[in-house]
Amino acid sequence: MFKSLKTKLLVYFFIANIIILVSFSFFIYFTAEDGVVKKLDSKLKILSQDAIVDLLENNKYEATIISKELGKEFQTKPLHVKVVYYDSVKGKILHEHISSNKVRNLFDFALHKNSKLNDIYYYNKAGFRVSSMFLDQKKDVKIFFQLATKKQLSTPYLQDLKFSLFVAVPIILILFMIIVNLLISKTLKPMKDIVESAKQISTKNLSARVDFSNIPSEIIELVNTFNTLLTNIEEAFSRVSTFSSDASHELKSPLTIIRGEIEIALKKDRSVQEYKDTLELLLFETASIEKTISQLFLLSKKDTTELNENTEEVYIDELIEDIVKAQRKFANKKNIKIIIDKLEACTLHINESLFKIAIANIITNSIHYSEEFKEIHISLKKENNKYFLKISDNGYGISKSNLAFIFDRFYRADKSRKTQKYGTGLGLSIVKMILDIYDFEIEVFSELKSGTTTIIKLNMNKS
Repeated sequence: MFKSLKTKLLVYFFIANIIILVSFSFFIYFTAEDGVVKKLDSKLKILSQDAIVDLLENNKYEATIISKELGKEFQTKPLHVKVVYYDSVKGKILHEHISSNKVRNLFDFALHKNSKLNDIYYYNKAGFRVSSMFLDQKKDVKIFFQLATKKQLSTPYLQDLKFSLFVAVPIILILFMIIVNLLISKTLKPMKDIVESAKQISTKNLSARVDFSNIPSEIIELVNTFNTLLTNIEEAFSRVSTFSSDASHELKSPLTIIRGEIEIALKKDRSVQEYKDTLELLLFETASIEKTISQLFLLSKKDTTELNENTEEVYIDELIEDIVKAQRKFANKKNIKIIIDKLEACTLHINESLFKIAIANIITNSIHYSEEFKEIHISLKKENNKYFLKISDNGYGISKSNLAFIFDRFYRADKSRKTQKYGTGLGLSIVKMILDIYDFEIEVFSELKSGTTTIIKLNMNKS
């Protein structure tokens, strides 16, 4: 009904305060009214006790006379009297005197026959307050003395109290709502600060976060959740930006080559062989574009943990043999030998496809950046609860100044590599990303013209 939280709180407080104040007012009024009745009861008791003395002295129980005398003495009008003589042996009323038969119905209630002397009981009858006291006993006859007077509940005191409550309750309610409004505004101020802080965040400053140093503990979790969401958005935005710039950077060159080759081919008629050469070049560049896009998408995954799905028990030694078997076809074209020195049995719970991509990329790099008739050595050994996968080649090597950047995207170590017709500069970035999923460590040792050695530490406890 109300979209504003402040309005909702004010309405709820208003309703709650009305209920509390009205209930409290009724409690005060009825307590005061009960006090008036008790005062009247005390008066009836005093009248009854005063009548005892006169009745015992005169031995007379004339209700009419007693009514007039007590009414005059205590200025109580109207005052009706009834005297009842009850035979406790026969269990019946012998006779009774009443000041007026017109009010007989006021005394229409049962006697407390087993009550003790001077016990008094009170009743409400037709707007009257009635008392009944066990006054005296002569032999087996009990005498009950009963009084009835108008129950005056519209006393000046109650009228003033009612007026005061009628005036005070709205005033108190208004003052309380003013105070509540100020308190709610102050309480909700941190929420407004959060909103204002959030408004300042845009695509230009996604790194900004909502400060929660002065925020109540009840909404810290909300702010943390919001900041976490901003972090996720920033990372996603960064991935999109990186993907866009990476794609633009890496696809520009092959597309330019393709366009240039097509334009050259169309300038004049050429031989069948020239067209075949052009088409082969276009096919190669197209395959390069396809590979680049595939690798870019892999690197731009929303969350690297998504890549670690379908974990299963994998025999690493057998997997390496399968990878080597597939890579030998490519290595044979350059007359490069892939030699497995030693593979110890190793089992890990990992995603087989991901791990296969990582190892295949390393071996592919060794083949790419080795001259003909070179060798690549592979071994898998266990030391101190860790398996060490070692891949060594005696290819071109990498200088020490470039070694620290080999896991950066699109980085190629030196000019000799840039002249190659293969490679996107993404392979080792993908390797590092996959190994990081399992907290596997990778170290690369290399020297120019001496080859490169890659060591992967497979921690059994983290697999």
